[in-house]
Amino acid sequence: MNRFNVVVLIVAISLVVTSCAKDDNTNTGASGLTYSYFPIDVGHTLYYDVELITKDEFSGNEDTSYYQLKEYIESVFTDNQGRPTRRIERYERPTSNDPWIIADVWTVNMTSQRVEKKEDNITFIKMVFPISNGKNWNGNSLNTLDEEQYEYMQINQPDNQGSLTFDSTLVVLQLDEDNFIYKEYKTEKYATGVGLYYKEQTRIDYDYSNPGIVEIKSQRLYKEKLTSWNN
Repeated sequence: MNRFNVVVLIVAISLVVTSCAKDDNTNTGASGLTYSYFPIDVGHTLYYDVELITKDEFSGNEDTSYYQLKEYIESVFTDNQGRPTRRIERYERPTSNDPWIIADVWTVNMTSQRVEKKEDNITFIKMVFPISNGKNWNGNSLNTLDEEQYEYMQINQPDNQGSLTFDSTLVVLQLDEDNFIYKEYKTEKYATGVGLYYKEQTRIDYDYSNPGIVEIKSQRLYKEKLTSWNN
């Protein structure tokens, strides 16, 4: 091979590497330990059982609701930054005997560095890449909410949800705080090729109106549990 051909080959390889390094919204080139934890293919659908419990100890009001949720990646469009963006349609129904009713529309953007998901017009950074145990980031850096340091835990571990079994999963611990005012816990679990299969958000507020006595003022528990999915 002459000198000119060697130079051409080097330039070609450099262009390929540079192209692969650019941000995109595809899963191509992703390893099982990164992008595959958050599938974004059009048509990808997740089905959940949802449990929501709220209690107000002062009024005595308690409300428990159970319903089913479907998240469906309906299409791709270009956002105002010129990025390919996934449109997620979310449907709800009380039971499997009821029709699905659209509840809201969310969006998601995936780049080579992170996953941005807009939920009820609030953007959260759900994941950052590359994934590694103990890695943390502010999930609220793109919104006006208080800082929350998300952290990767239990990466590439087998797990199950009900009758579903997953070979490779990870945990994103979003918040775990307990002080004299409140206790709050948020976590999401993801499986490769599937996405979110478990979500929990718990908030307990304390009351100190009676000297020397700590009472619970209010509680809120929200859980999403995956029941099935299709690609």
